[in-house]
Amino acid sequence: MTTNQNRKKYSSTTGRVAEERFKRCADALGFSVKNSSLRDDQDLHIDFWLSKDGEGRWGVDVKGNNLPDEVWCEFKNVRGDKGWVYGGASIIAFDMPEEGGFSVVDRVELKDYCEANVQDILVRNKKNAYKKKYTRDGREDVITKLYLTDLKSLNSYRVWKYFTKYSFR
Repeated sequence: MTTNQNRKKYSSTTGRVAEERFKRCADALGFSVKNSSLRDDQDLHIDFWLSKDGEGRWGVDVKGNNLPDEVWCEFKNVRGDKGWVYGGASIIAFDMPEEGGFSVVDRVELKDYCEANVQDILVRNKKNAYKKKYTRDGREDVITKLYLTDLKSLNSYRVWKYFTKYSFR
């Protein structure tokens, strides 16, 4: 297996783990959680649909595989299509173990923050990608790096703690 194939497998596995954690967390908070359709996942960047007490419906995009205190926001995906910052989710949930749960923000507020604070400078080295646009060789994505402190500056920022109570059957 090539390094790229190993990375994809690792990302896929950690993404699924984060999604399962999120479902348990949201359920513990009293939300009804439904998996999105493949079409909603691919076209709208929505992993789950949430509702509470039969009211409302919110799309959530769960982001796992983050480094400590750091998140990546996607303006364009690897195919050059609109990234999840411009997707249909209402909520973005970053799996942040250092917070003991998910750092949850309103997607539109995060998009607005990125548009106002990320410089329109394209860099080729990810070490220089903080609040600058970065693209990887051979891909059409455009992403930027933010830190947890940036998320915490958003009015919508909340931490949904991990679900830690288990019952054994």
